[in-house]
Amino acid sequence: MDIRAIENLKKVCVRVIVILVTGRPLLISDAIDDWDTVVVTWLPGSEGAGVADVLYGVQPFTGSLPLPWPAHIGQLPVVGGKTKDGTPPLFPRYFGLR
Repeated sequence: MDIRAIENLKKVCVRVIVILVTGRPLLISDAIDDWDTVVVTWLPGSEGAGVADVLYGVQPFTGSLPLPWPAHIGQLPVVGGKTKDGTPPLFPRYFGLR
């Protein structure tokens, strides 16, 4: 994740939408407050066109997290929906749009 590039975009753009293409949650707590929107696509593979469909309004946004999204490294690993240190995650399991 290139935080510096996102910071530079924020200086010249009205809104910044961050799209995370990842196979696991990333530690984003330090930066997320500066972003207007976050979309997690996971690893769409051959279904990447579906991501474009929602970004361009062809299909409605839906989806929720299959697991809690940790706020900091001390919460890892997340097992059975619970963080290691017992503190609330950045986003709970099933957080999202339905």
